[in-house]
Amino acid sequence: MIIKRDRMQKVGRKFIIFLGFIFLSVGYLLAYQKGLPLLEQARASTSWPVTTGKVLESDVKAHRSSNSNSSTYSAHVVYRYQVEGQDYQAQTVWFGSDISTSDRSLAQNTVKKYPVKQSVTVHYDPQHPAAAVLEPGVFKTTWFYYLFGWVFLGVGILMAGIPLFGSFFRLFMRSGPIETADFAE
Repeated sequence: MIIKRDRMQKVGRKFIIFLGFIFLSVGYLLAYQKGLPLLEQARASTSWPVTTGKVLESDVKAHRSSNSNSSTYSAHVVYRYQVEGQDYQAQTVWFGSDISTSDRSLAQNTVKKYPVKQSVTVHYDPQHPAAAVLEPGVFKTTWFYYLFGWVFLGVGILMAGIPLFGSFFRLFMRSGPIETADFAE
């Protein structure tokens, strides 16, 4: 019975460590592959050149989850602009504006601000003119992926780190005390 319990604990510990590494991987992807580049692009956008564009589409999109009766909302704004004779279309109002929230008024206010056929000032990346934004800079929602990624990283560190530390500690304690050299003589 004790052997069976020990075996179950070992399997459980390995499973927790495995889940911890899953959380670490997802956290890394969210924070450093999605969030950090978004923040860097948002910061850089404040010094991008500008051109004039026109809003083609502007509406509120509702997103209903399959396991809930609640909805989240996001503003869907599509605009066209030209750089050096080349036509481009973009949908980024501000970096992080693609985040859906339960607050419909945020999406509605954005849609009111950018009605169809309105002329807009477009800030575009001079190295990649297809990347553009209407409102340059860092906003609260720009931090979402980076911070959410760090939540996953933190949970992963705890889930993988605590059992691994415990295993190393038990291994260290079994090997006995470390003898130190006496240099005072």
